[in-house]
This record gives sequence, structure tokens and C-alpha cells, in this order.
Amino acid sequence: MTVNILSEAKGKEIILADGKIYTLSPLNLNSLANLEEAFESSLDKLMDKFGERQASTFRLLLFVLLKENHPDLTLQDVGKLVPMDRLVELSNVLGEILAVTEKTAETVKA
Repeated sequence: MTVNILSEAKGKEIILADGKIYTLSPLNLNSLANLEEAFESSLDKLMDKFGERQASTFRLLLFVLLKENHPDLTLQDVGKLVPMDRLVELSNVLGEILAVTEKTAETVKA
């Protein structure tokens, strides 16, 4: 059984390049709607977007998930806070989130 890392009331915490702890928004109706709006796409098409433009999609996904708890961050700030040596680790975290999001989209469609 897959554990939804964002389903808890408290979002997942990550440390970025400035050494600060940032909290990702837990998945809820608002965060799902924010993802759809940011990507101008339905949730079930989000994985397709990630395959097309990986760096910009990765940055936007992270930005959307950080924005609720860190409204002062800009999209450019988020990009600067992810050094190359952390890409794989953060990609894995965001990949888990995308998988949960896709599963949620399938459930909503059913």
C-alpha cells in the first residue's frame, strides 16, 4: 500500500539550499486546484506535463506546493533554492506527490 506523504494535516518538510526548513502543502482540494490552475491542466494530465518539460515543471510543482506555507517565495526563488546535487532527492519526493495526485485524479474520474 502506498503511503500518501502529503495526506497528513502537517505537510512534508524539506531543507533547501539556504539551509532553512520548508513545509510542502498537504494534498487537499485547494492544493489540487492550485496544481490544475498552475499547469492549466487537469490532474490526470499532470504526469504528461512532467514528461514534456522536466525542469520548469519540477520548479512549478515545488513552487505550488510551497506557496501556501511560504507566500513570500517567488518562482525564481524556488529555482535558486534547489541546487543540482539535491535534484534527485527532491525529484523522488515530487514523484511520490505526482503519483498520489494521479491516483486522486483517477478516483475523481471514476
